[in-house]
Amino acid sequence: MSGMDADGTAALLDDRYRLGECIGEGGMARVYRAEDISLGRTVALKLMRPGVDGTQSDRARSEMTVLASLNHPSLVTLFDARLVPGQPEYLVMEFVDGPTLGARLAAGALAPAMVAHLAGELAEALHVVHAAGIVHRDIKPSNVLLSPAQLPGSRPRAKLADFGIAYLLDASRLTSPGMVVGTVAYLAPEQIRGGEPSPAADIYSLGLVLLECLTGERAHAHGGGMAAALARLENPPTIPDSLDPRWSALLTRMMDLDPSRRPTAAEVASAAAALADGAQVVAAPADQTAVTVPFTAPTLIAPAGALAAASASPAAGSPPPVVAAPAGRADRRPRRRRMLALIGGALAVVAIALAAVVGFSMLGGPGVAPEPQLTVPVVTDPSEAPPADDDTGEQGDGGKGTTEEERKAAEEARKKAEEERKKLEEEQKKQEEKERKSQEDDD
Repeated sequence: MSGMDADGTAALLDDRYRLGECIGEGGMARVYRAEDISLGRTVALKLMRPGVDGTQSDRARSEMTVLASLNHPSLVTLFDARLVPGQPEYLVMEFVDGPTLGARLAAGALAPAMVAHLAGELAEALHVVHAAGIVHRDIKPSNVLLSPAQLPGSRPRAKLADFGIAYLLDASRLTSPGMVVGTVAYLAPEQIRGGEPSPAADIYSLGLVLLECLTGERAHAHGGGMAAALARLENPPTIPDSLDPRWSALLTRMMDLDPSRRPTAAEVASAAAALADGAQVVAAPADQTAVTVPFTAPTLIAPAGALAAASASPAAGSPPPVVAAPAGRADRRPRRRRMLALIGGALAVVAIALAAVVGFSMLGGPGVAPEPQLTVPVVTDPSEAPPADDDTGEQGDGGKGTTEEERKAAEEARKKAEEERKKLEEEQKKQEEKERKSQEDDD
């Protein structure tokens, strides 16, 4: 797609920016490769969709404010902006002629030395961001751009992009109180619970990204998007034994469940510099030919009660624990409680699925499908949550509401969760039958 006028010529904004191909799009904007005819340079122009609601426009202004206040080689630079109601609104940023980290990871894991350099650059950038009182809130591979190497043998530089949902500390929020916005696969546990955004959440998300870079696999990938998020509420991601112990130590701290125990961005940058001096090779995933598939679960709107119920049990969709043969009455009771907990988790996911609607993230990287984002209203009483067909929830598609296609997707999610619940019930029945027979044998 290109930005064209009705006569087929390239559109020209403000007699200065000539639009070229569309290189990315999301719910609130499209990004074009454009030419600044005044300065003769290629730029990335983020054009807001006509008719976006006030919240989306406020987010664009927030992104403009954030980018204009920051300066670092690993942050995308803002060149120009026009945000005038009733006229085409856009941001003009530097054009990075390279892939996103997400696109690069589709080919497999990265060399540890390269990951160490990327970690250092991104941590430095986050140090600048956090020092300015800003939390990015959406650290993920598709928001990291890789600029081409400038010299033979040199490495690409990582650039952190898309501050559309950044949180300005000590400033008014762009989401309703208790709302969580972010990408499900990379949310920190406190974000899932609806906690106040903090720099520690960015550190956790960066830890997930670095772990994926080293292994070529997304953490908790086999549990599905929402199930993986719920699993992270109680258990940190598994770090392979094959990693250099220094990497394991750093990632363990970055992904600590307690935000206060995580390192600062400056500490991560320092550790990454040490790793870059002597990073060891990490074993590749068992199936090197497997391609990382972008997460495609829907945007979810769910009451905090459902999340709390699910967080108290293993995530639905994960295999039930292996149970040894009964050894006595005292051993059987814990197993039964675990089975009941599994069923409780499945029921919680059913509740979440009933409230699911499909949306798009604010903006994916060039040539990469946008990743879904999570919006969770945190309420003390589940009855206060909006119904599934309510259009009042914040949505990535510009607030257009739930379509028939979205309802079908939600229904499919509900059916899958219901099937999982039935499987768990059958498993419980089998276990109870084994216990009954064992009790008869004991008697």
